Amino acid sequence: MEDLPAPWAEASVEHNYTMTLFAFAWALLPVGFMVLMALFDRYEQHRLMLASVSFLMLLFAFSTGVMQRRSAFLEPRIQLPVATLVATGASLGLLWGLELGEWWWVSYGLIFGTVATMYVGLDHLASCNAPTYRLPWPAAEALPLDAFQGWQLQQGRWVNGNLGTKRLANGTVITLFGTLEDGSTYLCVDRLCPEALAPEHTSLGIDLIHLASQSEAFFSEE
Repeated sequence: MEDLPAPWAEASVEHNYTMTLFAFAWALLPVGFMVLMALFDRYEQHRLMLASVSFLMLLFAFSTGVMQRRSAFLEPRIQLPVATLVATGASLGLLWGLELGEWWWVSYGLIFGTVATMYVGLDHLASCNAPTYRLPWPAAEALPLDAFQGWQLQQGRWVNGNLGTKRLANGTVITLFGTLEDGSTYLCVDRLCPEALAPEHTSLGIDLIHLASQSEAFFSEE
C-alpha cells in the first residue's frame, strides 16, 4: 500500500446509526401487525391506516441513515429502497384518494419489500467505514480540473459541500467535497465502501501529488 503524499492525511468517518436502528426497530412493530391483518380477515377498515403509519415510520428510519453519508443516493443498494418507498407512498395516496381499499394488498406487498431492501441498504451504509482522505485547501483557490480524470465535477472552486462524484468500475462511489473545521478549509475524498474493500488512492482518478503541491505552494506563501 502506497503512502499518501504529504500533506494529505486520513480521517475517520463519523456516523452513528443508533437512532436509525431504534427507529427501524419501532417501525417493524406496525409491520408485524400488518402481517397479521394480511393473514386474518379482521379489522379490515384499519388496513390502510396501519400501512400509512408503517410507511411513515420506515421513511423516518431510512432518512436518519442515508442523510449521514454523502452521495448515499448514488449507491444501488440505497436506490432500491428509495424506489420501493416512492412506490409505496404513491400506492397509498391512490388507494386513499380513490377509495380503493380492496387493493390494500398492493401497498402491503410494497411495504414488506421495503423492509427487506432497507435492511440491505442501511446495513451496507453502516459497514462503509473506509477513512476519508483530506488536504488543507485554500477556499479562494480554483481546483485544477486536469487533476481529476473521469470525474463529474459540480464546482470549480472550494465550497463547503459536495464538489464532484465518480463511480469506479467495481461500483464504489467516490465523493469529492469541501469541509470547514476549526476555521480551516479542507478538500476531502470519501470512499463509500468498507475499509477492507477500499480502493487504493492511486485508482481514484485524482492526481493527489498535483493537488498537494498546489496546496503547499499556496500556504508556503502566507
